[in-house]
Amino acid sequence: MRVLQLTDLHLTSIPLTKQDRQTIKWVKQALKYSRADIVAVTGDAIGSLWPFRLRDQAIVELAEIFEEAEIYWMYTFGNHDGEWSQATGKEVKESNKDQGKEEIYQLLKGYKYSLMQKGDTDGVGNYVIDVVDGDGNVVYGLVNMDSQDRNFDENGEKPTSYGGVTENQVDWYEREINALQSRAGAPVKSSLFMHVPLYEYTDAWLGGTHVGNFPVVNTEGKCYAPDKNIGFYQKLKQLGSTDFITVGHDHDFNWLIKYDEDLANGFEGVYFSYGRVSGVNAWQRRTPVGATVIDIYVDANNIDARYKVSVIEPTFGYDEFAWW
Repeated sequence: MRVLQLTDLHLTSIPLTKQDRQTIKWVKQALKYSRADIVAVTGDAIGSLWPFRLRDQAIVELAEIFEEAEIYWMYTFGNHDGEWSQATGKEVKESNKDQGKEEIYQLLKGYKYSLMQKGDTDGVGNYVIDVVDGDGNVVYGLVNMDSQDRNFDENGEKPTSYGGVTENQVDWYEREINALQSRAGAPVKSSLFMHVPLYEYTDAWLGGTHVGNFPVVNTEGKCYAPDKNIGFYQKLKQLGSTDFITVGHDHDFNWLIKYDEDLANGFEGVYFSYGRVSGVNAWQRRTPVGATVIDIYVDANNIDARYKVSVIEPTFGYDEFAWW
């Protein structure tokens, strides 16, 4: 199964900006060149930084590309997608933190090839997609989670730190993985698609094993992960299903690392991945635009054979980041 990961497109006001048109051109080319079975959009597809941006118009433009191509697609929210409410034209506060995302979800759920679901826990867009074989047996799971927005202070305003998933979402994940195994009738593996990286990503960058056949890109010495460790990775490891995690968020990061391998105790580790930034106008982007292609061999009997990750890039010229 081949997954095309697009992340941090940061569309603003289709078709009014040159950079947006270049991004849309790249999305169409990436679909053609990757020949993927499914698309995973891992957050910040739109940059709702100002209320005058035509957010809905941009997201509809993107959705219709996938629909025209007749390819199934998953969408997970980043910290910018629902930052502004279309109804009020104002930035969302803690009291209505999901309002902007709810509005976008209502737009996306009705598309024929959209796999997005709201989910029954914190945030919007927590869901699991079953992968089945030719006989209809569940053989793998694609987990999508809303990694939330920035944290809120005592006044309901947003400081610079990022929240990540909540404890309620960790409980939801455990229930859903157990349900996945029940539907499969046997232990099956799964991958996780989200926007903000896990707390452990910085540790992986500093001490993990770099793998993959594409250049490692990381322009800073840390990852913009949550400040607080709520035990999500420990739950992942305990349940033993999810062995591949891919995120976006950090526009200049693009790598694949095997983390926490402990073969002496029978643990193969988990692949931590940063998808290549896909938007020409991604904030302060210094990395070349591209997309990540993830080949998943669901029948493989070890983690190294199960995943192959590569990067594709546009064949046409495009602008440098324009909002310095």
